[in-house]
Amino acid sequence: MMTDPNLISLDKVRFVDPRTIISNAIAAFLPPEQIDVADYAALHRYLDNRGGGYVGRWNHDEAPYLVGPMRMLTSRNHLTVAVVGPARSGKTAIGQNWMCQSIDADPADMLVYSATDAMIEEYVKAEINPLIDSHKRLKDKQGKLPRDNSMHFKKFSGMWVQFLAASYRNLIQKSAPRIIITELDACDGNTYELASVRRQSFMYESMVLAESHPDMAAGAEPEKWTAGVMSLYRDSDRHIWYWPCPNCNAYSAPNPMGERVMTLDWPQDAPLDEIKEATRLVCPSCGSLIEDKWRRAMNRDGVWVGAGQSINEAGDISGELIAKETAGFWITGVMSPFVIGGIGSLAYEMAKARRAVENGEEDAVKKLKDVTVKRWGLPFEPPKAVGNLDAKALADRAEPGLRLGYVPEGTRFITAAVDIQGNRFEILVRAWGVGGESWIIDYRKVTADPATSPGDWDDMLKSLEDALYPLTDGSGRAMKIMAIGFDSGGQEGVTLQTYDAWRRARKRRTARKYGSIDGRHAWSILPLKGNGSVNAPLLNLTYPESKRRDRTAGARGEVPVGLFNPNAFKDAASTQMQVAEPGPWCVHFPAALRAAEPPHPFFDQLVAEQRSSDGRWAKVSPNARNEALDLMTMTNVMAFLFGLPRMPWESPPGWAAPWDVNTLVVSMEEETAARNATALATGIKAVAQVVTSEPSTASREERRKRLASQLAR
Repeated sequence: MMTDPNLISLDKVRFVDPRTIISNAIAAFLPPEQIDVADYAALHRYLDNRGGGYVGRWNHDEAPYLVGPMRMLTSRNHLTVAVVGPARSGKTAIGQNWMCQSIDADPADMLVYSATDAMIEEYVKAEINPLIDSHKRLKDKQGKLPRDNSMHFKKFSGMWVQFLAASYRNLIQKSAPRIIITELDACDGNTYELASVRRQSFMYESMVLAESHPDMAAGAEPEKWTAGVMSLYRDSDRHIWYWPCPNCNAYSAPNPMGERVMTLDWPQDAPLDEIKEATRLVCPSCGSLIEDKWRRAMNRDGVWVGAGQSINEAGDISGELIAKETAGFWITGVMSPFVIGGIGSLAYEMAKARRAVENGEEDAVKKLKDVTVKRWGLPFEPPKAVGNLDAKALADRAEPGLRLGYVPEGTRFITAAVDIQGNRFEILVRAWGVGGESWIIDYRKVTADPATSPGDWDDMLKSLEDALYPLTDGSGRAMKIMAIGFDSGGQEGVTLQTYDAWRRARKRRTARKYGSIDGRHAWSILPLKGNGSVNAPLLNLTYPESKRRDRTAGARGEVPVGLFNPNAFKDAASTQMQVAEPGPWCVHFPAALRAAEPPHPFFDQLVAEQRSSDGRWAKVSPNARNEALDLMTMTNVMAFLFGLPRMPWESPPGWAAPWDVNTLVVSMEEETAARNATALATGIKAVAQVVTSEPSTASREERRKRLASQLAR
């Protein structure tokens, strides 16, 4: 019998192992690997920056601050992750790692937006295509048809990724549970809102990642963060990075909004090339200068601290993170290990840009903004014009209808400031109303010896703690001072006296902490100190004694000190005093502050300094007196500490409420009676202590006389 040559003998056929078929079939029904983005990157991400840059497996130690936002991308408690940061900080890699984790471990369709077609095409060519090609795990899951791997669309097992320009058409015709927006602030103003709608049907199974440097912020304060990525961060849980000083190990933040801020410092007038070498970070706790080489180790031990949480100098985090639908993270330039030239380069570029503005060079302000936003990762505050206040004009505005010592209609709370001179205290008391409108209600000088006399300090502070300023409505009510700030510098011995005076106020329970406002402890009594650097944050609360080693510091680490930027706060005071019409931020001066005839010393002191184009305030002449300006500045600082710029006037805290429900408004008669009763009880207690300490041999008459003497006191 002949055999068909086309037939193949069964003994030569190789069959697939049925166990493999069954295993693959079962694997198709298994749930995806449960792994978050950060862990996935550490296990599977490979960086291939040949020709320059890091080559090798992803290492969290390179930029540990990226771990926090990556972990939040798989959170079911958030709908958005917003990352603020400069160029070359690694923020774009967050989205890339999320894409890798989605493709390989947790498939879900994804939209990726950038500002323009040209930008998205460059991103795909330079970043995405090489990323897929260098990862076999991703390449194996990509579709094999030509349409599965185009410039704008890529198909993978169980999902697709589409890359689009952030045009209105592209934003309204697509839908996906996961969305990435790269450089949000380069896109149209409503890109986030339109993109967010595209995932609404997926609810808490969805996530939007928006990252950008803060181009669209209108200024440095949160109330000016009304657009772009900073508006998302403003409404988020506001994570700030804290890292330890390599010298004292105290934790502080390389971010101007931190509770303790580590600033970048350099010799302001040095040649630009010298600035690169001389730039250092400054620890707010021990004052040490930190070289660039320490930043990697500092980052490695860094932690994110969010709104509602607090971190002490030892690095212990307390408090509960405020629940928000947006997880916000703010990276600054000094955190980034990828900045060419390190912190010296950052300082060089900033100094160069500021000098260009000062010299009036073309496009200098735009260049300064680019450095601030793209290199430093900070919102840009446009340079203010040099103030041109006139003492006579201010004196002419003084109002005869206002009386020193009385609280005018519209007042919600009061702050006081004390300036320290060699032989006296100078005191200014300022009442604040809706929108920052204010009235000077007290100004006086008190002869004292601030450097050596604890009694003078106690008398001064007690006079402010006990002060009752009558309301002008004739109701017999008065308002107490909410917050007192005093200068903690000056001649030798003053700093020690200020710290000890605060401790005694704390024992009297008049120095109270009103919780945390904008991440700072709001103390009712606070020593203040100006930080002369133009780079200094607006206000930074620190406890400097805890790291001091000299014997004159009285070091116990318990006294808070408000380090404030005097240049920025004098900008604010100058702007306020230029508002002539009653209303928000207008300052009202009682006529009693004028002298009988010109000159008017108080008003001359208000204009004793001028602002130069580089942002510094300085006296117009060496002998000019500037105490009134310093006092105005410190009353501003204390109001800012308690959240004045962001005060919710429609539903304020009790101490800023209208008079009828204000917790600091009291009946003068009842308050006086209560104080007399307290004083009497204290006196009786003191007498009892004296009597019980008398020798038993003392006669009844001697005891009677001693008791009468004590009661008389």
